[in-house]
Amino acid sequence: MIAYENIEFFICLVNVLDNNMYNILFFIFLSIAIPFLLFLAWKQHLKTKEIRSYLLKEGYNIIFNGEGNSYLAFNISNATFRAGNLTSNDYFQASISYIHDYRWEWKEVEAKKINNIFIIYISNIDFPSQKLFYRNNKSLAEIDWAKLQAIFHQPYEIQNDVMQDNNNTHYDFFISHAKEDKDTFVRPLVDELNRLGVIIWYDEQTLEVGDSLRRNIDLGLRKANYGIVILSHNFLNKKWTQYELDSLINRAVYDDNKIILPIWHNINAQEVSKYSHYLADKMALQTSLYSVKEIARELAEIAYRRR
Repeated sequence: MIAYENIEFFICLVNVLDNNMYNILFFIFLSIAIPFLLFLAWKQHLKTKEIRSYLLKEGYNIIFNGEGNSYLAFNISNATFRAGNLTSNDYFQASISYIHDYRWEWKEVEAKKINNIFIIYISNIDFPSQKLFYRNNKSLAEIDWAKLQAIFHQPYEIQNDVMQDNNNTHYDFFISHAKEDKDTFVRPLVDELNRLGVIIWYDEQTLEVGDSLRRNIDLGLRKANYGIVILSHNFLNKKWTQYELDSLINRAVYDDNKIILPIWHNINAQEVSKYSHYLADKMALQTSLYSVKEIARELAEIAYRRR
């Protein structure tokens, strides 16, 4: 009986010691973990502050990061952007034209936007989507979205000014078209391609008063990777468009890459075939089947792959 009581006492003592030891170890863990976590947070704060200061020093004075660490920063005067993380020195920098799309995603719960995320699509990199997290801060997301839309287009004006002064400029596309089709299709297509960051030779945004039309067309044809040919009834009746098309076909004969990208605008295959068997044999985008945005996206993808 005495031996049994001793064993029972010993077990109780061990349990008490175990509980006390657990409490002691837990207290030691907290006393180490909390200061360590505070140190990491302080270090991250300093790093974030350092990177922000560096961005401002480099001229990137418009910075989006929502409530996360990923950022998108714009240098308007140079028409460039940087995408990176506020806790790391690594970043991607390029012309604004490398951003080819952006969108705002969210979940709606009881008429409230939650889990707000901006997704920025960047061409020519291994991981083309950059995410900015706004979480449940709808008001900040709305403000930044309006600001992002406003400044995203502004650098194109700067880029176009630079392109006009730079004879070494290369274009993604030369657009061959009839002026009668400008209002119905060409201008909306050009606007959408500009929004997607595609560099275009287009008479209304490339030529200035006093420029030689023939010389500038020749320059645009030489320096463009592709020629977009907008085939329509108006196109078939123009001499200038025939000159542009002949130049593109002549270049295509000596170039291994696909040069001519036809778009059929209110015209059918039989009519195209009567005009040019060469063009009729090529796969074409048709305005009767695709919207302006869909056509622009297809063309932009071709441009990004060639860069």
